[in-house]
Amino acid sequence: MTRLTRAWIPAALALALAACGGGGGDESASTPASTAAGATSSGPITAFGSVFVNGHEFGTGSAQVIDDDTGDTTGRVSALEVGQVVDVQPAGGSTGASPQAQWLHVHPLVRGHVDAATAGSITVMGQVVSLDSGTLFSDHRACVNASASPCTPVADASGLAGTAGSTPGSYVSVDGYLFSGSSGSAQIVATLVSVRDVPGAGWPVAFKVEGVVSATTSTSGSSSLTIGGLSVALDHATCRVDGHARACTGAFASGEVVSVFSATPPALPATTFNASVAIERKRLPVQTAGAAVEFDGRVSAASATSFVVRGVNVDTSALPAGTSLPAMGDLVRVAGTVAADGLSVTASAINILHAARSVSYGFAGDVTAVAAGATSGTFEVTVLGQTIVVSSQTRLSDRQSRRWFDHDPQSNPFNVTTFQSYLAASASQHVAVKAAKDSSGNLQALSLSIWPASTTSELAGPVDATPAPVMGSSSAPTTFSIDGVAVSASASAVHFLRHGAGSLGAGDEVLASGSFAAGVLGVATGDSFGNFVIDFGAPHGGDDDVPLY
Repeated sequence: MTRLTRAWIPAALALALAACGGGGGDESASTPASTAAGATSSGPITAFGSVFVNGHEFGTGSAQVIDDDTGDTTGRVSALEVGQVVDVQPAGGSTGASPQAQWLHVHPLVRGHVDAATAGSITVMGQVVSLDSGTLFSDHRACVNASASPCTPVADASGLAGTAGSTPGSYVSVDGYLFSGSSGSAQIVATLVSVRDVPGAGWPVAFKVEGVVSATTSTSGSSSLTIGGLSVALDHATCRVDGHARACTGAFASGEVVSVFSATPPALPATTFNASVAIERKRLPVQTAGAAVEFDGRVSAASATSFVVRGVNVDTSALPAGTSLPAMGDLVRVAGTVAADGLSVTASAINILHAARSVSYGFAGDVTAVAAGATSGTFEVTVLGQTIVVSSQTRLSDRQSRRWFDHDPQSNPFNVTTFQSYLAASASQHVAVKAAKDSSGNLQALSLSIWPASTTSELAGPVDATPAPVMGSSSAPTTFSIDGVAVSASASAVHFLRHGAGSLGAGDEVLASGSFAAGVLGVATGDSFGNFVIDFGAPHGGDDDVPLY
């Protein structure tokens, strides 16, 4: 089963292109920001064998995993997943290339039923969740591995069911970054969407939202707040601020970050929610003035002297002259110190990991070569004839087995340190890579997954202007290229999503699936599941991304 052709057609056609994320990086994308020893680091897990976060490897031999929602400290590192956002606090005095982690805090931003899906986003618990080319999916439902009537694992957004009338949509847990508290825009940028069975009755955090409060209402004996598109009643809630119980009336203010929970689901689609617990949260993993921090996220506002990530104002005045500053929508990593207010950061280094308006590509096929990269700690992998750079920023996963996400990732770690030897020893050399070009034109891998062996290869991205695309006929194939990879397709295998369109154009976003040989992706007639070309039309503007893997 390929990532797309068995689960993607035709349900995801309505999703078209994901429109918010996964652009190219700058020249320093493979190098983590320089951070002071002992800095608390917050970001998605990219690999295991220890834990890799923000380009750093943290030893986990004595680390404790803490669930910030329940306070549970019995969690295991082996139960964590690539893409899950964690706050890593190094052990005191731990230094070196792989400092020891003392605590790993986990805190998904939303749990609940998917209410709706649009191009590049889903709505869960009233929160608009942006899906970009950095978003990973996993499926933990019991039916995935059931001996009787097993279900198809959800590998991308197309496998999610939305709420229909009284029938709830897929139940998911979403990790990611807070983006915006504004109504009508994305509140969350997802790094991991984990599909799960609905928890049994009584789990107090089964339904959750964590986000920016946009409005509060307090009257005699009643209080509520608004997070995204969700109105939250606090009339029967326990409210906590700075770790202490508070009366809910007046406990929270607009602009603050608050988590709300309940074991009871809201009426669907979720627009109102009766919370049993409400807790004030902090935008930074540490609030002590002068403390060293490192975190990443997508820029929601930018000016000549500062920018905003996760709602944190980043002061750039201390950066060296000539430092390239990010633009709205860029994915960045910030290293710096907490300012005196405990809420903002003075940056000492930044990396623009992926520019918002860069072009993304997808490649699926057999690895034909792996070599050491030009920069220490990187590798160059060849897929469909393209050389793609793999670094510590690349999210690596091994999906060869049906229940890959339930295996201990530390028992057979796939990370940038073991990359070449692990891949060489792998039973399958078939991989799926999402990549974007840096400012030098090099393809940088955003994610790379090993999949079961397959004879089907896939390619996605904008059609090259040269050579010019040629529409075929009953006697001649349609020909075009994507980033220099030639495609030759039977005219009957080409499909158009644009109303009234009948020809490929340079710059069109295209997804092609077929057999790769002699440098050409051949798309034959007859097998619509393994041979097709879909033209999504011209990019929507901004950072467009095809719905891959």
